[in-house]
Amino acid sequence: MLSRPLIVLALVIAPALSGCVWVAAGVGVAGVSAARQEHGFGNAIDDVWIKTQIESGLVNQSASNFVNVSVTVVEGRVLLTGRVEEPETRLDATRAAWQVAGVKQVDNDIEVTDEAGWASRPNDFLIRTTLAAELLTDGDIRDVNYTIDCVNGVVYLMGVGQDRDEVERVIAHARGVSGVRRVENYVVLKNDPMRMGGKDSSQGS
Repeated sequence: MLSRPLIVLALVIAPALSGCVWVAAGVGVAGVSAARQEHGFGNAIDDVWIKTQIESGLVNQSASNFVNVSVTVVEGRVLLTGRVEEPETRLDATRAAWQVAGVKQVDNDIEVTDEAGWASRPNDFLIRTTLAAELLTDGDIRDVNYTIDCVNGVVYLMGVGQDRDEVERVIAHARGVSGVRRVENYVVLKNDPMRMGGKDSSQGS
């Protein structure tokens, strides 16, 4: 069995991290990208580890129940998106996230529906990649600090914004992409006290 450091290193240098704006093509690129991020390389590794542990926990509970669930982690803040068929399954995802050491906050935006949602996946991918490209080419946005997820036309933004103006620019880009139904903003500003280790009290969200 691989040790934790080896697993984390392998994940960091993977060709793509789910939902991320940037794509890591190797150790050098991953290191440079993490260095440009507000939360730094150390926190990036911690986030990858937390994401892995949550996903492992969901798979151990029931791989089939959580096949349409996506996990995003930024500085210990977890965003759960996607679809499940039962309300209890949605709660199970929240519980699984809070069981992982290092988690500071859990936002559960998983929808309870009996629709599989496979038809919307190509459009969600197109929205995500289009928005990522727009942020990348906007010189007034530090795109590397943002993480994008899209489920059934709803865009979820996480990351660390330089200031409110930058965050508003990102939201405006997202709303302008064809096919977007709604934008949910979970971005925190770089001087937000939450980034100093504060833990959100609403664990049952």
